[in-house]
Amino acid sequence: MERPENKTEFFYTESGLVTVDSPVKLQILNLLREDSRSFDEIVKYTAKAKSTISVHLNNLKASELLAEMADPADHRRKIYSLSSHYMGCSQKPVHEHYNSLLGKVAENGKNDRFSFMESVYHALRFGFEAYGIDNVPIVKKIGCDIGFHLSSAFESGTPEELLEEVGNFLESGGNGRLSMLKTEPLSLLIEDPFKAESMPVIGKPFCALSEGIIEGILCGKLGREFRVQEKECYGTGHGHCMFEILVA
Repeated sequence: MERPENKTEFFYTESGLVTVDSPVKLQILNLLREDSRSFDEIVKYTAKAKSTISVHLNNLKASELLAEMADPADHRRKIYSLSSHYMGCSQKPVHEHYNSLLGKVAENGKNDRFSFMESVYHALRFGFEAYGIDNVPIVKKIGCDIGFHLSSAFESGTPEELLEEVGNFLESGGNGRLSMLKTEPLSLLIEDPFKAESMPVIGKPFCALSEGIIEGILCGKLGREFRVQEKECYGTGHGHCMFEILVA
C-alpha cells in the first residue's frame, strides 16, 4: 500500500480530530485499517528499525489512534489495532467538478426547489475537493450514523428483503428509482434521472452518503457487520448507481 509522503490524514477519536502527516505513522495506520497486526508484522511491512517503530507506536497510542493488547496465543507478543476512525485526507485541489456544479445551482435556483437542494448538496461534496480535502470517508460515516438510527423503522429480517425495502424508501424520498435487486453478488441498482442529467463524470463513484445510509440500515437492523461499496455510478459514466453488499 503506497501512500504519498505529502499527505495529511484525519482520524477521529473520542477526544476529537487528530491529524497525521508522518509517512511512517501513516503506513502503520493504513496497515491497521485493514486488520490488527503484531509488532513484528508492522516492522516487516514498514521496513524500519524496531526501535523506530516502537517510538511511533507509543506516539500513536498516546494520541488514542491505536490500541495495544496481548496476543491471546502468546502473551509475550503485542497486537495492535486501530481505535480511531479514518475521516479523510488532504489532496491536490480539483476545481473542475465544483465549478460545474455551481453552474447547476445557478440554473436550478429559481425553477426547481428539489433540484436546487440536490445541487447544493453535491456542490458541498465537491467543494471540499476543490479546496483540497477528500471528505468521502466522513460523509460515508455520517451516512452510516443516519442509517443506523433509521434502521428501527424498517421491518424486513433478511438482507434481500431489507434491501428491497431500503430501495423503496430511497425511491419514496425522491432519491432515484429502484430498478434491480441482484443476489449474486448481492447488489442494489438505483436509477436517478436528476443525477443522470446534472452530475459530472469524474471517473469514480460519488454517492458516499447513500452508501453509508444503506450500510447503516443493514448493520443496525440485522445486527451484523456489512460493507456497502458503490461499484458503478453516474460519476463513472454509468446510467445508474449500483451498490454491492458484502458481509464483513
